[in-house]
Amino acid sequence: MIIAQLRQGLGFDIEFNEDICHIVDTGEKHCLYGFTGVIVLLPFIKIYIGDMDEICDLEDITND
Repeated sequence: MIIAQLRQGLGFDIEFNEDICHIVDTGEKHCLYGFTGVIVLLPFIKIYIGDMDEICDLEDITND
């Protein structure tokens, strides 16, 4: 999976991460996903290259 995202920064960097979580709105529900892979930071853009794995459905947690 490759995801491009805008950012506010001018630096260059490449890093490996396995501990970043994102809340994703799929249009039907909100889920918590964990990202494992490489993040390439370029001026004004961030590129994620790796896997997004669903951790849990946030609707289930908030309805308990």
